[in-house]
Amino acid sequence: MPAGKTESSPPTQRVIAIVELLAAQRNTLTSAEIADGLDLNRSTAGAILSALAERGWVRRLPDLTYQLGPAVAALGRREADSRGDRIWLNEELERLAARVDCGAALTALAGERIEFVAVTRDRLTVGIESGARIPLRAPAGAAIIAHSSAARQQDWLQTRGPERREEYRDVLSTLRTTGYCAWRLEPDSMPTVRVLSEVADHLADHPASKDLRGRVLAQLGTIIGSAYDQETLDEEIPLPISYLSAPVFDGGGRAVMELQIGPLRMDVTREERRRYLAELATAARRIGDGVNSKNQSQT
Repeated sequence: MPAGKTESSPPTQRVIAIVELLAAQRNTLTSAEIADGLDLNRSTAGAILSALAERGWVRRLPDLTYQLGPAVAALGRREADSRGDRIWLNEELERLAARVDCGAALTALAGERIEFVAVTRDRLTVGIESGARIPLRAPAGAAIIAHSSAARQQDWLQTRGPERREEYRDVLSTLRTTGYCAWRLEPDSMPTVRVLSEVADHLADHPASKDLRGRVLAQLGTIIGSAYDQETLDEEIPLPISYLSAPVFDGGGRAVMELQIGPLRMDVTREERRRYLAELATAARRIGDGVNSKNQSQT
């Protein structure tokens, strides 16, 4: 056996083989036909089919033949729905990115990690693809955390050193008060952002480097500068902006996702900032309405 390889489980392989055989057939099959077709002991095949029938993975018909069961069909529907959701969300992000002329990303919490639900291709998201996950460390996920429990917020703040906790606490307050947060772009951070983005993009083509790519993406997420207060953001002068974020709420008023756009510009005028924020808010509401509509249609 090749080094680094582990032998697969024969019992698991038998279960998979039976499900795949039924999936490939237009006609139903008897237990004996399944056993003979897969060169299995007939009693073994019968036992596996009984267990699969109990869980709804196969269905035993009155003529004692078998076909795939409702549990498999439900999985297929969920996967189809998931693909449909991803297509819909990606289309929403593409429209937003076109209106603001920069990258956009939609993220959600997945335990103690941030998952990229949908992304567009731009400097903000180079090297990142839908489904990518990075550790949940402040300030990532702030728009969701701002509307979470006090305990959850405290745990989030503890993911960073004490020197920035007060700043991130203010970020959470800003998000609750204004519904958005804008971040400065530090001039000396741009070379690092570009290098990390290029490295992440390169590692995407090397599956063996998945862990390293995850660490690169996590590091990239920390180079965003500092958050603006409202008074500064309202000034007439152009300001450097790395990205802006807003929460996406479901029908129950829960913040379920964070929507981001990334101008990565050094001279964003007040009028442009207002337009960015208006487009961000509109897109966040539309996505939230769409999520709520889909959830209602599934109940």
